[in-house]
Amino acid sequence: MEKIALYGKFSENMLNALKAKCPEGFETYLVKPDDDLALLADADYMVNRGGVVNAASIAAAPKLKFIQKWGVGYDKIDVKAAGGRGVPVSVCVGGNSMPVAELAVTLMLAVLRSIEPLKDHMRLGEWAREQYSGRSYLLHGKTVGLVGIGNIAKKVAAIVRNGFDCEVLYYDVFRMPPEQEQALGVKYVELDELMAQADIVSIHVPLLDSTAGMISKERLAMMKPTACIINTSRGGVVDEAALIEALEAGTILGAGLDTFAAEPLDKDSPLLKLDNVVATPHCGGNTVDNDINMAAICMEDIARYAATGDKGMRSIVNKEELA
Repeated sequence: MEKIALYGKFSENMLNALKAKCPEGFETYLVKPDDDLALLADADYMVNRGGVVNAASIAAAPKLKFIQKWGVGYDKIDVKAAGGRGVPVSVCVGGNSMPVAELAVTLMLAVLRSIEPLKDHMRLGEWAREQYSGRSYLLHGKTVGLVGIGNIAKKVAAIVRNGFDCEVLYYDVFRMPPEQEQALGVKYVELDELMAQADIVSIHVPLLDSTAGMISKERLAMMKPTACIINTSRGGVVDEAALIEALEAGTILGAGLDTFAAEPLDKDSPLLKLDNVVATPHCGGNTVDNDINMAAICMEDIARYAATGDKGMRSIVNKEELA
């Protein structure tokens, strides 16, 4: 019986889904982030969610053959250390794309319609019906700029095009073929042009050396004063200090943020004091009805690798680092 360590933070629903989808010949056991790393010694495989997988945790698992990330963001996994051990790191391709896409659009609407400050006034017994009308906007007919065009961004594009009649621009280091652009109804532009033209800038790139801080002070200054920025990817992609400065100065309309430079976000962060910010605690993929889908992808990837040893699987993100 091969053992799969569920390493990190999992809800009871997630654990039940993983158990239900566990392939024959495997068994799961839970290792929490603050547990003794020695518990990883029996792990043949790992499903990681939330816990840092560094050189120490990889070294603590001498039998480890494969790391599966619950989700797609792998910035907390040392892919080089894993690759040096010959351990592939796999992500859930497309697994949480719909819930994250839905949250991205929810944040757009919440920022554009000033939902947070209106709610706060109502809690105080104040009927601020007209107070925010001068800074409230339709999503319908606006220009949405997608930074990155992976599975999540493609779903966002479909929602805002079909549901809100938006024009959709995108930037990505890998431009899609013209026929794919046409089918999706999106137009490619360079990043600076996207920042200047879009009414809503929605970020959908992983945190890599090449993307860290790519939404810089200079690029934020290119945005329209009526534009907002949405980030459901990773906080480090945005210069957070520059974003706070722009939001405080009112040089952009607002921001909808599910991710931050440091998490959990400090309760004293200026972002939580601004009424043009809607903030959620990095929960974009967390819906109870998507857990079974994510669990199925995790276990299918493990089963496939166990059966084939295929280090060229599409879901593996550290192919170049594999020894």
